Amino acid sequence: MAGLISNLIETIEGQTDLFRKVIALSADKREFIIKNDIEGLRKIVKQENDIIPKALKGDKNREKIMADIATVLNKAPGELTFTALAELIEGQPEHAAFLKAAEDFIITITEMKEQNDANKLLIQDALDYIDFNINIIHSSLDAAPVGYGALEDAHEPGSFLDKSN
Repeated sequence: MAGLISNLIETIEGQTDLFRKVIALSADKREFIIKNDIEGLRKIVKQENDIIPKALKGDKNREKIMADIATVLNKAPGELTFTALAELIEGQPEHAAFLKAAEDFIITITEMKEQNDANKLLIQDALDYIDFNINIIHSSLDAAPVGYGALEDAHEPGSFLDKSN
């Protein structure tokens, strides 16, 4: 089981590193959103899209290792959490490393969620501003008279369009 715990620690640390990269990209993304730099946003999104498959692979690997550990411990895979595992391996050599890796992972995920929520709000504000401007443009177009007033006036007697001349 020590090998499984070591693999789990390694996987969690790898995921934490990937998520820290995403956090750094999110900070850059925020700046591009504020500056309305679409090309910069495209580059950031491309970099994030390069990380996503690695993160998904790490998630699957972590879940598989947790399921394997649960099987060894004769537990249902869904009931084995980081907290429960930490309690079960207390006193073992991997305990401290596991606690640190799990804590860093949870802190990093929380920070990533906070940054994503902040960026989501900025994007929503930008979309609301665009909608507001579009509504102003539409209302000003609706209020402007549409027609050919100058040509209508040209039909008056004595004008160049008056065929009686």
